Amino acid sequence: MRANPPSPPVRQGLSLDHKLDIVGIFLVLVGLLTGLSLLSATNSPLTGSWVSGLRKAFGLGVYLFPGTLIVTGLWLVLRNFERIPRLGLERLLGIGLLFFNILAALHTLLLMGGESSSQELAQAGGGGGYTGALIYQALVVVLGTGGAAVALLAWLMIALLLILDVTVLEMAHRLSPWWLRLRDGAEDMWEDFRTGSPRGASDTRSTLLTDGFTPTGESPLYQEGSAAGAQLTSSSLPSQLAAAGSPFTSAQPPRRLWILPSVENILEAGVDVTYDNTADERRSQIIEDTLASFGAPVKVVEVNRGPTITQFGVEPDFIESRTGRMRVRVGKIAALADDLALALSARTIRIQAPVPGKGFVGIEVPNEEIALVSLRSVIQSEAFKRLKSPLRFALGLNVSGHALAADLAAMPHLLIAGATGSGKSVCVNALITGLLLHNTPDDLRLIMVDPKRVELTSYNGIPHLLAPVVVELERVVAALQWVLREMDMRYRKLAEKGCRNIQEYNARIAAPGPRQGPAPANMVTGADLPNVKPGTTQESRLPYLVVIIDELADLMMLAPDETERAVTRLAQLARATGIHLVIATQRPSVDVVTGLIKANFPARIAFAVASGVDSRVILDQPGAERLLGRGDMLFQAPDAAAPVRLQGVFVSDNEIQQLVNYWRAFAGSMQPTATAAGGIPDMPGSPLPLKQMPLWEEMKAEDENDPLLPEAVDLARRQGRASISMLQRRLRIGYTRSARLIETMESKGIIGPPEPGSGARQILDYGEVGEPGEE
Repeated sequence: MRANPPSPPVRQGLSLDHKLDIVGIFLVLVGLLTGLSLLSATNSPLTGSWVSGLRKAFGLGVYLFPGTLIVTGLWLVLRNFERIPRLGLERLLGIGLLFFNILAALHTLLLMGGESSSQELAQAGGGGGYTGALIYQALVVVLGTGGAAVALLAWLMIALLLILDVTVLEMAHRLSPWWLRLRDGAEDMWEDFRTGSPRGASDTRSTLLTDGFTPTGESPLYQEGSAAGAQLTSSSLPSQLAAAGSPFTSAQPPRRLWILPSVENILEAGVDVTYDNTADERRSQIIEDTLASFGAPVKVVEVNRGPTITQFGVEPDFIESRTGRMRVRVGKIAALADDLALALSARTIRIQAPVPGKGFVGIEVPNEEIALVSLRSVIQSEAFKRLKSPLRFALGLNVSGHALAADLAAMPHLLIAGATGSGKSVCVNALITGLLLHNTPDDLRLIMVDPKRVELTSYNGIPHLLAPVVVELERVVAALQWVLREMDMRYRKLAEKGCRNIQEYNARIAAPGPRQGPAPANMVTGADLPNVKPGTTQESRLPYLVVIIDELADLMMLAPDETERAVTRLAQLARATGIHLVIATQRPSVDVVTGLIKANFPARIAFAVASGVDSRVILDQPGAERLLGRGDMLFQAPDAAAPVRLQGVFVSDNEIQQLVNYWRAFAGSMQPTATAAGGIPDMPGSPLPLKQMPLWEEMKAEDENDPLLPEAVDLARRQGRASISMLQRRLRIGYTRSARLIETMESKGIIGPPEPGSGARQILDYGEVGEPGEE
């Protein structure tokens, strides 16, 4: 039979993108023609009628109409650019609501100024035209004059929320600096009018410096990007604030003014790198020829150039077999990695088969020259700016050269592992630098553990630290126990307020209105703070708390059970209270990164390791053993199916020192901040240099007055000897507590030093019991 001829393909119409482009161009054209007609003295009959109709319809708002059309049209045409905000129906609706709100407001203001009537004003082309008159009359009839004004204000807020795509709290936060400037300007004008003499420049500068301080210790209204910040943000300002003694008096505690540092003043700009396309073409040909010679023909369909490696996307071709044509198996291409490395004269090659979301196999070949990825270039990228979390930080550039950033609050904990010299410490410093650039001490507090004593100790003295960097391993367990106690206290605070997480708690604290729930424990009196009435509560926002441990292996060697128990409990429960862990280790073995720890750290970063076994410990799959080192890493996101290869950002010692010096200059004006667990752990001393009070000072006092100390002394005297293991067995306590009891008894002169070999200690003071055997 004769087959039916195939039906001709149905011709499709214009796509949605083409339609939006046409609409955008048409709106821009109409806006330009309308604007030129408004500015022109002579018009044609068509444009004259068009302008006359617009004047009657929109009144004075006719001059905003062309601009609205042009902006909307350009938005439609440029909607695919990264720097252009996403265009949606909500934004278009917000623009329309804002335009009609302005028309109604113009009509209302002119009528309040003494114009005759709404219809006469509209007929004369004034106010908001007939459109403004219609809206005004409808609001006045339904709500009255006062209600119409309130409705217009609410209308304006809704329009701005839709256009800016922010919440009410975020908008209030952005508008608060402008309100403060407006209020200060009104006060200055009234003062000038009352006294008859304008204030001098020195008074203005003094007001500018002291503005933003609150004696009650609440969160500062000042943030980066505010109006005052444009005048105050500079690297030299903190030293001026510390040197200026006039705003800080002993009679009244100063109100805190935290000024976020400028990225341009702290971080160095990156260097652009030029790439050689001919080299990529040559290597593409070598890959195709080499695989074809081994019976696996492929075709290079995509080349992605990154700072460290170049990814060649190859598509498997067909080969002839006895059963016909068949495509080359992906596993056969992956098995030829060493042969490709030999042909390309590369140190190592990683094959990703296949690339997630793509229809090809990725062959990652090292570049001849490694490009440096600066922290500043990633922070100023659109990928970083799209993240609105306060705990965002820069990661690096992927194989395509695109910036990648992450949110620590969403992880919520991070595990970093890699061999020595692979870039692990640089990654930790870049994370800390990113947090310090975008968070004040009221928003973020840090606890750092650095057994190596050289990586994180340079951050000592910054106001974000709750205590100096912990370098003694014996104190690490006490620090983790303090964090556990802080977590429990924060959960109690959340339960009192009926909140599920720290974001809801802080939003409720910041919201105006009467406080609900039982009275909190932090009641203040008039003697505690000036200008505060006795019996009032002084509630403050809970800051985020990030615990950074630079080397986990040393802690697991010293006290594995206590460390694993504390880290696991924090990783399981601390997310809702705003406590996050960042743990790094250079020995990714199963006895350090245990299964219990790894199960609670879904976000992981793997740098170059020695073997595939270490890679499986970190990522549960091989791949990290083929990394190049020097910042080359694999990032496993909690919501990603496969790790992403990145070149990590680099932050120099000079940049870190500039940032540390910037924040240290504020330490002289820092006010103490009470933690949820109670007490003020970070009261700075005077004069400089500052020495922060250890946050576990209370725990040290508890250790010295251990309730088991008399029983331990009596047991040791009756036995005639003392040791840590004996106290563990007889008193049924842990190693840490038993060791503290032994140290306390030695400091009191009851027992002597440990004997070599056995570790037992002789009794020096038998007290009233007497030496065993004496009668």
